[in-house]
Amino acid sequence: MKGKKILSLFILICLTFQLLSLTAFAYAEIKGDVNNDGKVSLLDARAVLRSVAQIEVLPDEAISVADYDGDGVLTFEDARKILNASIDLPPEYVGVEKFTQLTPKKSNGGITGKSKFCMVLNNYSETLAATPVDNKSNPLYSPLLAGTFDYIKEGPVKDSSSGHEFYVLKSGRRVYTDAVDVFTGFNMPLNNIEVMNYVEYLGTDTQFYLKLDWRVPFNVTIKPQTYEKGYNSREYNLVDDKFTATYMDITFYYTENYEGEISFPQSDMIKSMKWIKNESKGTVTLRIYFKNEGSFMGYNVCYDENNFLVVSIKEPSYSLSDRVIMIDPGHGGNQPGAGSGTGVYERDVTYKISLELKKLLEKNGATVIFTRDDGKSVPEIEERRLNAYELNPDMFVSIHCDSSDSKSTKGSSVYYYKNYSGPLAFAIEEKLPGAVKSQTGYAMQNRGAHFYPFLVTRIETCPSVLVECGFISNADDFKIINSDKGRKAIAKGIYEGIVEYYGY
Repeated sequence: MKGKKILSLFILICLTFQLLSLTAFAYAEIKGDVNNDGKVSLLDARAVLRSVAQIEVLPDEAISVADYDGDGVLTFEDARKILNASIDLPPEYVGVEKFTQLTPKKSNGGITGKSKFCMVLNNYSETLAATPVDNKSNPLYSPLLAGTFDYIKEGPVKDSSSGHEFYVLKSGRRVYTDAVDVFTGFNMPLNNIEVMNYVEYLGTDTQFYLKLDWRVPFNVTIKPQTYEKGYNSREYNLVDDKFTATYMDITFYYTENYEGEISFPQSDMIKSMKWIKNESKGTVTLRIYFKNEGSFMGYNVCYDENNFLVVSIKEPSYSLSDRVIMIDPGHGGNQPGAGSGTGVYERDVTYKISLELKKLLEKNGATVIFTRDDGKSVPEIEERRLNAYELNPDMFVSIHCDSSDSKSTKGSSVYYYKNYSGPLAFAIEEKLPGAVKSQTGYAMQNRGAHFYPFLVTRIETCPSVLVECGFISNADDFKIINSDKGRKAIAKGIYEGIVEYYGY
């Protein structure tokens, strides 16, 4: 009997110790690990965004973990820093140590000679076709990341119409001269790529990692897709308003070898991958096939602190409650935008429409981020674009009002840049006039959805569109734009387009 009591006491002590250990683990603070699963991830950043947006308040024990910068207040900046931390892959996950990439600023044994190089200074620096030398953005050329090296083929060359100067690169594109540092460097060996045997499923994104010998330029295209001329005689309008792509190509220049293959059994977006080598062009392409034709919602690429190239691909969305939507009220502060001649400016109208849209989206569970508030401090347009990369929303909608010297010109229109933003643009342009008609009785003219390279639409991370909500310079449109009922109707039309896009 005594032995049984001792055994029972021993078991009780063990259980108590285990419980204390679990309790200690439950409250262990890994900075940014809001959901306490032992790692910092995109889901943690999303949880902070939802708390800041007052969709779901975090429990008290998670507040200090979520306050990443330790200033005592939860803000979008905390979510941004947690998101940035989440892309850094611990080397032990893939069984390799952090590695040092080669650079033309140092001799790389066995390679002779020197050449004129450039190094990209900032992430997501725009590239254009090598010819003709103009200032027309091209959606078939993806941005370059900071630290990317390329050989300079020619330049500077100047576009006389815009005054911009460019370097023509050996990889077959142009960059703005102020976006790069130019130097004479050591010729580089051909690059090798290895895909690491590690995939992260983050709910809204699937993420994998590539190891490159050096930061070669690469280009991302979403194919196949046919285009035609449209608004302002610009190319890249989708033929028959249809997005038809079935795969994503990441083409690496100055590359000869590839290694590794991974599968994506948990992804609803990615079907498979394959390597394609083109010896004559000195390129290797990683092709990612989609599970469904015409279904793609964006991607992002960046280098982490360990020098891995991180590729994130958006997963399909089935509910607004899972989504983060960034709304950009056009203009603001000392940038009033177009005026009506009656003292009402675009900045005021777009903010009020955006507030109505925010209400509708949040009522249905979405997390909404504004690019600006209603104050005098207004981010520059390039900052608004870059914030989309840093906060990784699922959708970006820029709200504007049109204007014309002709007082008779009227109607709403929507603009897209990337081909996979087309379906969102078509959905909104169809729903907006109908909502205005049903809510106000006014037959707003539908001017359609078109390709056009507005800066805030030049985003790869998610579908991005710019909505022109009518002409502030037209008396009939202005009555709608300048009334509470009209602005609610416009917001409802945009909301219905978003719902239509998500397919429910």
